[in-house]
Amino acid sequence: MEITSEIPVKKVYLDERNEDQIKKYLCNLDCPFVIGTQNRFCIKAAKKLNIPCSFVDVLAWFWKKIPEDHLLADEIFWIKFPNVRDKIPKNQGNIHIVSGIISTFPPVISKKKRLIIHIGGAKYPLSNEIPYSYLNLIAKALNMFKVGKYFDHVIVAGGSEAIHYLKQKVENKNVILVSLAKEKFIQKLNRSIHIMTTAGVSSTLESFSLEVPTSFLLPLNLSQVALLDILIESNSAPNYLQWDDYVKIDKNLRNMTEKDTIKKINAYASIVDNDKKLSSKFVDDFNNMATSIPDNLKQIKLIKYIGESGADEVVDILIEKWGLLKKING
Repeated sequence: MEITSEIPVKKVYLDERNEDQIKKYLCNLDCPFVIGTQNRFCIKAAKKLNIPCSFVDVLAWFWKKIPEDHLLADEIFWIKFPNVRDKIPKNQGNIHIVSGIISTFPPVISKKKRLIIHIGGAKYPLSNEIPYSYLNLIAKALNMFKVGKYFDHVIVAGGSEAIHYLKQKVENKNVILVSLAKEKFIQKLNRSIHIMTTAGVSSTLESFSLEVPTSFLLPLNLSQVALLDILIESNSAPNYLQWDDYVKIDKNLRNMTEKDTIKKINAYASIVDNDKKLSSKFVDDFNNMATSIPDNLKQIKLIKYIGESGADEVVDILIEKWGLLKKING
């Protein structure tokens, strides 16, 4: 809701994980269509009401085995990550492989001496808690960061709750903390010379698309751990931080559930936050990475392979499959 705050469409606040609440809302609409992005609950509700539905699974590349309820929708969309086609079940003809679903501008040549630090929402449906220890570490690093030596200014962008918390911790007046609508964030990113971000799918692909050299912060959840693994393997993450540089991580971490992984990572962050030596190491690593702008040729190569027109491809397919233009014209 925050990142689409300036898009002029009606916004309704529902519990996105409450199937009954979704069904109740859908029952009051005339001829609805449902498009769910990583939300299986709205798909289940639509199927029970016999409403046409599609599921955009931006994490299909991530699942070791595609969850059964991710295969329920009438039309299913996966992003063209390496080897994702191998995951399509036999006789499943309603899965469409599309380009990256991102919204950016053409990359600009004229950049500002700006560093963007992107922490996303820093809050996930399976855990309602803000990762305070993680944010404490970010704040410690920002307070020690010498902005003027390398950059004219630094922008830290993320969800409103995380930014509100950081504002109470960060004393460095050269650091701008802000929660930005999507378009404004993209505009500022486009003119930056470096971004440090958690390895979320959208933030990663957007940064690569705008050809902004991208470094990766410590992952906050399991999908970020997995995407960082892929980026490292494809040589698209020359600069990154990993938890095992600070603590002994569970050998089974990559096989845990998302919920359990978030708990583990929060525990790791707490250990580092409460240990002066480890905190100091993180601050040094963070600031060294911030000032080491990586070569991004492999990042540009990867986004060219994945593509950038996924949103248009989804729309075109659904218009054809659902006969939407005929319904509008009729």
